Amino acid sequence: MENMYFVSQEQCNQFLSLYKANMDMLQSFMGSMPLNLESCTGFAQTALPMEGDKAMSRLRMRVCIGHNDDGSAIIKHVSADSELALADRICKTLLESERRNEFIAAEEAKKNVPTFKDYTEYYLTTYKLPKIKPTTEAFYRQMNNHFYQEWENTPVDQITTEGVQNFLNKRKELSKKYLKEMRCYLKAILKSAMLDGHINSNPADDGRITNPSSKKTTREALSVADVRDILANIRKLGLQDRRFIALLIFTGMRRGEVLGLRWTDIDFKGMRIHVEQNVTYPHGQNEPHIGSTKTEHGTRTIPLVPELADLLEYSGEEGYVITSKRCSRENPVTLTVVTRMTKRIGSRIDMHGATPHVFRHSFATMANEVGAQMKDIQDLIGDADFNTTANRYVHSREENRVKAAADIAKLLTA
Repeated sequence: MENMYFVSQEQCNQFLSLYKANMDMLQSFMGSMPLNLESCTGFAQTALPMEGDKAMSRLRMRVCIGHNDDGSAIIKHVSADSELALADRICKTLLESERRNEFIAAEEAKKNVPTFKDYTEYYLTTYKLPKIKPTTEAFYRQMNNHFYQEWENTPVDQITTEGVQNFLNKRKELSKKYLKEMRCYLKAILKSAMLDGHINSNPADDGRITNPSSKKTTREALSVADVRDILANIRKLGLQDRRFIALLIFTGMRRGEVLGLRWTDIDFKGMRIHVEQNVTYPHGQNEPHIGSTKTEHGTRTIPLVPELADLLEYSGEEGYVITSKRCSRENPVTLTVVTRMTKRIGSRIDMHGATPHVFRHSFATMANEVGAQMKDIQDLIGDADFNTTANRYVHSREENRVKAAADIAKLLTA
């Protein structure tokens, strides 16, 4: 029997594991011959040799140890009496060949693959934080918490398409929009990892992945009767609460835009309101953050109708329109004040389930019903996307659909 040189038991075991689990990769190292020990040996036996036999069964493999100048493979035959010994000889042969660096580089690359959490934090800090608002950062970190529950210490190259789908499936109770945004963010992270050479393909960018959300998120606009009822009772509210609700009803402004409105933004002579900033509370913090409007289209000028001007009851104040005795007029109110104000309003009049965002939907829907063009509605509410305005904010009412069908019938039968 030939003498055998054992690199190490651990290296043998590693090679065997690699051999069994990664046939395709090994085949590129070994040459074109199929990696099946039974088919690769010239005289492998299925039964053990009888005691006393002179000819012992041997396993043999053709190993590519390099390439000639013309690109053809340099082949060396390696043989041994067992799979373990053969694996050891193949390992030794490759490590002594000119292809040694291929294995070393591969092992070093595996050692340098970051965990998903480490890479995500690097991506967020390097490519996102310099150009996003605090509220957007809070949104990304909220999604990161979901990701880390699944892949916190997982090497980024171990994330699979199946794993991404399973991640989404576990969160099917979340809204379709939120799952779509999580997948979009995940795709961006993994695309960056691919560009940095940590992965070969993007497992989140696969056409087989579906959005499994089962949550119904339709937000209905208030009926005209409900809005009229709120207005009929609005003077039961204190002045600050009344101003807040009136601005939401008559302008379609976002909550943060109303909270960021200053008296200098309201032109009572020209009957215009200039929307220039937005107030948010990043990470749920109590202190307000003053920033630009949500989108470029959010910075806009909208009409001030006499009914709203009357409810505002301006008496020469300065500073912010929505304020509190506990807050300086020179700063927006805190989140605590907003929370208490919302509860107080709901306890005094019937809000019919309305939230600030429902008032925004209601305003857009009523504008559509009185004949406003969709582009004008988009400009009024400061929405960046025409389709979003048409499909999300403008709602079809059943009574209008019935009336439209009846009008068509009359037209055809007149």
